[in-house]
Amino acid sequence: MIKIAKLKQNLRVDLPTIGLETLKNCKKNNVNGIAYSANKTIFIKKQKIIDYCNKHKIFLFGI
Repeated sequence: MIKIAKLKQNLRVDLPTIGLETLKNCKKNNVNGIAYSANKTIFIKKQKIIDYCNKHKIFLFGI
């Protein structure tokens, strides 16, 4: 999956976000990883996201 800002997206109020629900939906739908905007993505509960990814072998790749 790719999680990046849209061309006309207002980054002052609407940044791409990754949380546990995002990862649970990835796992449920057999998505093996997420490529994301490295400097424009918010992680909600970052350590829990990392732990979940490690446990379920989901990759995160900042571009």
